[in-house]
Amino acid sequence: MNVRTRLARLGALVVVAALASLGVTPAHAAESYVPITGSGSTWSQNALDQWRKNVATNYGMTVNYNGTGSSAGRNDFINQTVDFAVSEIPFQNPTEDGSPPEIPTSSYSYMPIVAGGTALMYNLKIGGKRVTNLRLSGEVIAKIFSGQIAKWNDPAIQADNPALAMPDRPITPVYRSDGSGTSAQFTLWMSKQFPSIWTAGQRSQFPQITSSFKGQSGSLGVAGYVSQSYGEGAITYVEYSYAMKSGFPVAKVLN
Repeated sequence: MNVRTRLARLGALVVVAALASLGVTPAHAAESYVPITGSGSTWSQNALDQWRKNVATNYGMTVNYNGTGSSAGRNDFINQTVDFAVSEIPFQNPTEDGSPPEIPTSSYSYMPIVAGGTALMYNLKIGGKRVTNLRLSGEVIAKIFSGQIAKWNDPAIQADNPALAMPDRPITPVYRSDGSGTSAQFTLWMSKQFPSIWTAGQRSQFPQITSSFKGQSGSLGVAGYVSQSYGEGAITYVEYSYAMKSGFPVAKVLN
């Protein structure tokens, strides 16, 4: 089993069982398995954690994984402190921040392992009742996360939600403060769809646009902030399973 193979999650591709790609042998040979360790994407971590439990139960395999964020995972692989890394984007060369190019010193392969949806999880109430049917156009989303729309009763949001009396409440955009493939995906989408609104291009490191923006580390961090009582008025971008586990709604994005 070649455990120096790097696993990179590419969101547009589907693979039935990711860890099976490492090479599964019958359960009776479990004593011959060598534990492997990986790090990286928190976007993918819910799926990875379930798979790790499955292979431990069914095959006696130990797979350790530390959700540190995609950028940290790629760096760990370059430094050869892990056997595999998970990232939404490939190694950067050149890098977006002008740091040294991400060039692994060992052989590696990219392997798609997870497909999912990045959703807009939010915490909003009207008259004390939680809103569960928020609708947002792509243009409005880009304007919220570029700081051009700052209140929930902005005319553009009200136009997307004619059946709701949107509250006069500040919007708190919650972003990934760590180097994140989720940020890279989200900013790439905004830059391709609305280049005149989001002008910063693809960014693994999401910029703090204004003081109203709140940075949190990891998918659990951003989802956790939004789901708290102090997170009322907040919205974030995160893999859909985190919103499901938190019991919070996601915006219906108008195509």
